[in-house]
Amino acid sequence: LTPLPQKDGNGKLGLVEFNILWNRIRNYLSIFRKFDLDKSGSISAYELRLALEAAGYRLSKRLHELLITRYAEPDLALDFDSFVCCLVRLETMF
Repeated sequence: LTPLPQKDGNGKLGLVEFNILWNRIRNYLSIFRKFDLDKSGSISAYELRLALEAAGYRLSKRLHELLITRYAEPDLALDFDSFVCCLVRLETMF
């Protein structure tokens, strides 16, 4: 995935930019649903590893642990909002 294009640099989403963002969110939702194996509405640390690999990210154990520490709830589960934030952060890193 590539960063959102900013044609005019005004900090606002135009129609093309919104369409790109919308398609990414739909893709994220598809991945999230596929790997929410127990259909609980959240994904576990194990499910997150599978989901990130499906999204194209093969991470070290240490980086995976850091993401869990940053984005997971105390029960080590991530809801969809946290999953999106995690993927956006990974996109910007890579």
